[in-house]
Amino acid sequence: MDGSTPGPRHVLTRTVLALGLKGGIVAAGFGMQIILARTLGPEGLGVYATFLSLATVLSITGGFGMPMAAVRFMPVYIANGQETRLRGFVHAAQRLTLATAIPVALAFSLVFLSLPALREQFGAALAAAALIPVFGLATLAAGMLQALGQPLRADVLVNLARTLLIGMFVLLSWWFDQAGPVTALWLTGLAGLVAWAAANTAARRSMPAGAAGPRTQDERPIWISAGMTFVLAMASVSLIERLDTIMLGALVGAEAAGIYSVASRLALTVALATTSVLALMAPALARQAAARDRAGLQRSASIAVALALLLSLGVAAVLGGASPWLLPAFGRDFEAAAMPLAILLVGQVAVAACGSAGGLLALAGLNRPLIAAALAAVILDMALCLLLVPVFGPVGAACATVATLLAQAVALSAVAWRSLGVDPTLLGAVRLAWRSLRPDAGHEGTP
Repeated sequence: MDGSTPGPRHVLTRTVLALGLKGGIVAAGFGMQIILARTLGPEGLGVYATFLSLATVLSITGGFGMPMAAVRFMPVYIANGQETRLRGFVHAAQRLTLATAIPVALAFSLVFLSLPALREQFGAALAAAALIPVFGLATLAAGMLQALGQPLRADVLVNLARTLLIGMFVLLSWWFDQAGPVTALWLTGLAGLVAWAAANTAARRSMPAGAAGPRTQDERPIWISAGMTFVLAMASVSLIERLDTIMLGALVGAEAAGIYSVASRLALTVALATTSVLALMAPALARQAAARDRAGLQRSASIAVALALLLSLGVAAVLGGASPWLLPAFGRDFEAAAMPLAILLVGQVAVAACGSAGGLLALAGLNRPLIAAALAAVILDMALCLLLVPVFGPVGAACATVATLLAQAVALSAVAWRSLGVDPTLLGAVRLAWRSLRPDAGHEGTP
């Protein structure tokens, strides 16, 4: 494998296929969310969404950043024929995930057990704690499949299968009159466990040299260092995406959090366009970053932002237009999510126009700016939520999320330009396209 940039037509074709699959995942997610909303009600859904958000964020911490590390290191080892390092990384990544996820889960559950004010929610906390190692391992398996050039299979096995299983399990619990937020959390863990088993088996069977054989872990300190950086960056993005729901539940109430969680989940569908493109481009970006191919990085980043923005606009337009009919499907109370949804949709499109600077910096191994941006974004989001949520409720939560995501995206794009000489934003794509149309474009060595 070389480090060449996939052509726009190739990326567009695979991205359309990926989005077709993700469309199925989104449809399944809508169905699952409707089932949860109808069976749990706004308040029960708020409890479920709040603890699921906490478990998701903590599973990134427990995962120790190994899913992104897999995307960074595995394509390089495969391209260079370093099979022993490849096997060593996979073995170490799984052990690191378990070694961090289990203590995080125990600490989380102990907090609710030891504090009298939180003890009544210990049942939900215990179920959420069980999700942390399961989600960590499943995300790692998905990252391995992505690094092996199989992002569509990762989506099918981890996202689609898990979503369908959750919906089926919750329906069965309702049929047997056992539906509730705690039960739904335990069933989510069971679905995640099945999805991890399938994805992990597929990843091991797809490794060039197989899972067995000698292993080399001489780069383990580098993997750990990268993982610590990735976990901060990934956790900050995940926390920012879910802190609004968590803060609404804490400051306003579970019912408001449940209604808002529907708008948040729908809006995150727009981000699938960016993640779909990045998932397809990540192996090439990792190789280009390792080869210090600045021109290749710029071409790849420009293709990615152009396609991501185009697809984001389409998804946002469909969701915005369908919202008057879509939201009532969750129940009459969920029509109140219309305004937060509109704000979040506009914000996600604006973020898409800023490009995937965070992923680019992570793959290039630029750790310090990612850490700084992650910490600053979390602090900003918490401050804005504390300021806006008590006054404006769900609308304030949506504004806080959009402002934070935009500030982080702009900051990381500026860092990518200064550190790599690459402009991952829409402006960079336009500039590159303009230069390619100039008569002397073929004589320029850099974009």
